[in-house]
Amino acid sequence: MSTKGRFNRLVEELDFVLAEQRHLRQRGVPLIITHREHIPGTLCAPGEMIADIAIGAFPEPVSLGISDTSLLLMDCLCRYRMPLTSRRIEEIMHTDPFYVEYAANGRRRNRYIARPDRHSVRMYVSRIRNQIGKISEEANLSLHPDRILVSEITDSNVMTYRLKATVSYIHISRR
Repeated sequence: MSTKGRFNRLVEELDFVLAEQRHLRQRGVPLIITHREHIPGTLCAPGEMIADIAIGAFPEPVSLGISDTSLLLMDCLCRYRMPLTSRRIEEIMHTDPFYVEYAANGRRRNRYIARPDRHSVRMYVSRIRNQIGKISEEANLSLHPDRILVSEITDSNVMTYRLKATVSYIHISRR
């Protein structure tokens, strides 16, 4: 292959990668949330447990590798799909049946699982962004964690959090 042919091929590959990155930014990063302890015939029902959250922008999804509490926070942001204050996140954790009965179907049903409260949300958001940044760097993607997990200050000077991502769920049934 001539030098010109190799150069054209390289340009085509770069155009493809850049187009893929633009597409990700427009739609949001694809997240795959896996719930286990699923009861067949239900959809994201109380009693299930979040097994993992992965970024699916690669040939194979890559797990975020975050703590149980961070998984709860990410799941909440995925479910509610609107800007949430830390106070509202805390309310959801104490009133939404999915979180109130979290992991009740599992063998470890009496296990204490910390839920994010309004005082710890900011810390967990920072940890999640750090993990997204590490994964992005390892996979050579130009994902900006603060554009995926967005923080915004409202007119009344209250911080809100929202997730800019496309989300799909996988349910693993009880055995």
